[in-house]
Amino acid sequence: MENNFKSWMASPISKIFIGTNFVFAVLFLVSVPSFVKEYITQDAVSIGGKKYDLSDVKDSSPIAYSKFQSEYKALLKNTFGEFAQDKLFELVAKDKNIKPSEVLNEGLVLREPSEEEILNVYMSNKAQLGGKSLAETKEKIVGFLKNQQEQEHSRNKYREIITKYPVDFLIKEPESIRVTVDEKNNPSMGPKDAKITVIEFSDFECPFCKRSQDVNRQLREKYKGQIRWVFRDFPLPFHQDAMYAHMAANCSIEEGKYWDVFNVLFDNSGNLSKSNVDSLVLKTGLSKDKYQACMKDQSKLKSEIDVDIQDGQKVGVSGTPAFFINGIFVSGALPFENFDEIIQKELKQ
Repeated sequence: MENNFKSWMASPISKIFIGTNFVFAVLFLVSVPSFVKEYITQDAVSIGGKKYDLSDVKDSSPIAYSKFQSEYKALLKNTFGEFAQDKLFELVAKDKNIKPSEVLNEGLVLREPSEEEILNVYMSNKAQLGGKSLAETKEKIVGFLKNQQEQEHSRNKYREIITKYPVDFLIKEPESIRVTVDEKNNPSMGPKDAKITVIEFSDFECPFCKRSQDVNRQLREKYKGQIRWVFRDFPLPFHQDAMYAHMAANCSIEEGKYWDVFNVLFDNSGNLSKSNVDSLVLKTGLSKDKYQACMKDQSKLKSEIDVDIQDGQKVGVSGTPAFFINGIFVSGALPFENFDEIIQKELKQ
């Protein structure tokens, strides 16, 4: 609630919140990819008079080819999705003798939010309201709550439409590109003989890595006993506190406290100063003497982390978080469904 309200309050067009693209994205989990159009239409490149096509990319850089496939599929799905959405609205509008632009709002009756609802939003966001009183912010809070009603009505209306007029994406699944990624005795959880192995390259100071942890936990819970999770260090150079945090985490391995330290570091990823890292680590029950002795040899710790970074770079990791699901590359803090789809297919093989 808090995050939704803050972002809505910051928007100059907050009252014009519901668009057809928004509804489609919510229901189909589609986001516009960053892929540039000319890279799709260009099927070859000439370098020094020699022509190279996508098969050469696949051979020399399987990760780059895999990214091309996934982004091209996303672009196709988004393009067909927008087209299908327009057609659906035309069908419904014709049935009901209304304009396509009126389809989602048909039958919408907004109710006035209760005083309790208004107060709950105000109290939940009070710290972000710059000291403004309830009376000063009430109008915007009412607008936010009515906007939520509109969103819910549009989602329900769209579900009704696709129930009557089902939409199926007939897009060919891209070939799964796999690369070999070594575990190298890094911290892991889950059975060694699990059918699914996920190797995560991540950074304790990275906000996207922190965000991904909720999805990671959901996956481990859903596939408990079927999934093995391996963590490899990939502190990014522009995160000044990350390297020290990763060294501290690695100093907890011998005492069997790694995953406790792992969790507390991600929980506090916005404040990983050396003093705070030391304090957080010791609060997990780690021996102070053993921890301090381990942290004295920082050159050794750094060299071990550098191996992870170099291994990640060799298989195409350039940012965090990055995952390899049975060798299939997945980049970024993506929704649960993106990982779940791959894992389901892997379990069926």
